Amino acid sequence: MRQPSFFPHDRQFWIFHGSALALGFAVSALMIYFTGYRVASKLLASTSWMPMYTVAVLCFRWLYLRRAWKQLSMGRLVFIAVGYSAVAGIAMGVLVVLLVAPPFIGDVRAQYQALGMVFDPWRYYVDSFVEQAVQSQLFVCIWCFIYTSVTSMRHIRETELQTLRLQNGLKEAQLSSLSNQLNPHFLFNALNNIRFMMHEDVQLADRMMTSLSEILRYSLESSRHDKVSLRRELAIIHQYVGIVKIQLEERMDFAIRIPEQLHGALVPPMVLQMLVENAVKHGLENLQRGGRLAVDLADRDDCLVFEVCNDTPQQAPGKTDGMGIGLQNIERRLKLLYGELAAILVERSAGKFKVTVTLPKEYAK
Repeated sequence: MRQPSFFPHDRQFWIFHGSALALGFAVSALMIYFTGYRVASKLLASTSWMPMYTVAVLCFRWLYLRRAWKQLSMGRLVFIAVGYSAVAGIAMGVLVVLLVAPPFIGDVRAQYQALGMVFDPWRYYVDSFVEQAVQSQLFVCIWCFIYTSVTSMRHIRETELQTLRLQNGLKEAQLSSLSNQLNPHFLFNALNNIRFMMHEDVQLADRMMTSLSEILRYSLESSRHDKVSLRRELAIIHQYVGIVKIQLEERMDFAIRIPEQLHGALVPPMVLQMLVENAVKHGLENLQRGGRLAVDLADRDDCLVFEVCNDTPQQAPGKTDGMGIGLQNIERRLKLLYGELAAILVERSAGKFKVTVTLPKEYAK
């Protein structure tokens, strides 16, 4: 782990710190000017105090980062900040007094004698120390609290941002995983259809292979996007239905009723295609005389309602309704993309199976 540097490389840090020092020095200079008392010693004290103050707060920052104090509870952090500022205040008070008091002690003694007062050098040192120590402790403590507050807020924002990134990454991984579960099933079905036709009609098998290549290209490209235009999805459905019709020897009656003005709407890729494939695999392929498959779309205010209805064999006694793995995967994809705004409903009646999917109406910007 990279160790923190003692001197910050953040330009903004030095701008704020320098501004605070300049403001503090200006206030001190004004107070000294208006009081007119021990001007030279006060100015020297203020000037020498600033680099000591800078070193003190930089030490706190370095310890804060090196010892990972941001992970401590707020109570312990307050205790540490107050204790550190007390120690720093005492050290700065001693240094300032030792630097400033000796050169001016003769002038102070002369002022006391001129006023007819008894001068006690030890009291002079103690009073100067207390003044400098209290002031230093107060300013260091304020700086520590401001620094810890700003750092904590920045850490919270970074944590929230990292959490959002992890959530988005998990969502993308889940969507990719669900899409990858759907695509192999579709691929194997299509290849089986082509293998079947190669023994019947080579030219038809060649056209089916061309259609399959278009479907696979779309599948690979669309896996990189959460949503595609309904127009592209319908084109792939027609390609798929064309392959299936050849295999079923025209025993499939397919109808699709979607208004032209809705072809630009956005939908999750491969969802409608998988609903059609599910209807073929679990419905029409099991009917000796074939059956009907219809895809309808209703425009309802802010929602698009898709209905995929197909003929199906009569349900066996004792068999319960439910969703297969393909429909369950579609439901999970819709929840990941839209949350509660999307819904999927499965209905079974005598010889009919219908899946209704409700999506928010969206268009490309």
